[in-house]
Amino acid sequence: MSMLREVTDRGLARRIHLIYGSRTLDDVIYHAELSERARRHANFTYTLVISEPAPGYEGLGGFIDAQLLKRVHPDFSTAMFYLCGPEAMYAYCLSELEKLGVPRRRIRTEVFGPPKDVTAQPGWPEGIKADDRFTVVVKGKGTLQARAAEPLMAALERAGIVLPALCRSGECSLCRTKLLAGRVFQPAGVKLRKSDRQFGYIHPCLAYPLSDLEIQF
Repeated sequence: MSMLREVTDRGLARRIHLIYGSRTLDDVIYHAELSERARRHANFTYTLVISEPAPGYEGLGGFIDAQLLKRVHPDFSTAMFYLCGPEAMYAYCLSELEKLGVPRRRIRTEVFGPPKDVTAQPGWPEGIKADDRFTVVVKGKGTLQARAAEPLMAALERAGIVLPALCRSGECSLCRTKLLAGRVFQPAGVKLRKSDRQFGYIHPCLAYPLSDLEIQF
């Protein structure tokens, strides 16, 4: 809303299309203001999608899937996508955007913390249980035990090893750490750059050990 208000109130030369999914119409926040701003400003479009519409509702229903996105916003060539909502929405909408060929570099997500059950996330390997434990060697700093379903950062901090990080204050990438050996799982939405993947860097705030590890920071 702060971005939207600034763009419309200041008359900035930017276009915003808000596709807002909600369970019922009564759950929609800022509906009156959003509708009025869309009416007054040509560079702002407001599309409401209700997943459980009441009888007589004539707007869009269902989920924000690839088919609906193509219908309401046909041009995906230059748009930057911002996802904000509950955890389940990220996994679903990311896969729908992938179906449309949207590159990951043009998708931004607002992440509020680790998933409640990382083993239920798409891509979690079979055979690795939540309570499996692995040895983590932190080069030059010590050794600790880490549980598979716990973020590596939490295990490090519990062992008294604190790495530079501002994840909890909303700034990403400061915790990036070199993975020297071993495997980790990082769920969809982790802001890994192409260079991170190429040179073996992970983000411990959302990295889960799948084997014994050696890391350096």
